[in-house]
Amino acid sequence: MSVPFKVVAKTNPQKPQEPKKFYAMALSSGEITVRELATQISKRSTLSVVDVVAVLESLIEVIPERIAEGNIVRLGDFGSFSMAISSSPSEHEEDVTASNILSNSLNFRPGKELLKSLSNIKFKKV
Repeated sequence: MSVPFKVVAKTNPQKPQEPKKFYAMALSSGEITVRELATQISKRSTLSVVDVVAVLESLIEVIPERIAEGNIVRLGDFGSFSMAISSSPSEHEEDVTASNILSNSLNFRPGKELLKSLSNIKFKKV
């Protein structure tokens, strides 16, 4: 199975007068739901679909709770989740407070085994 991609032309925003350059862009072929994912996992394990859904739904609750405590959540070879924040600057260290924080986001760093499996993906131009 190959990941489909298309070619897109992009302008360099720092040099808009230069000619556009062409880049490959991955295309999605659809979505998979939690139930469909659970069904596929269930077929590869001794767990029922309901058990797998329960675990996945619990992860959605537990991961943000642990991240909010300042933890990095490591899921073995799958990867890890951690918090990243963006803040406004202050002239002095003592002036930085929680009010300087503008936004937060969730970082995901894939594990070695996940990266290894992704390295075998083939691509097909459409």
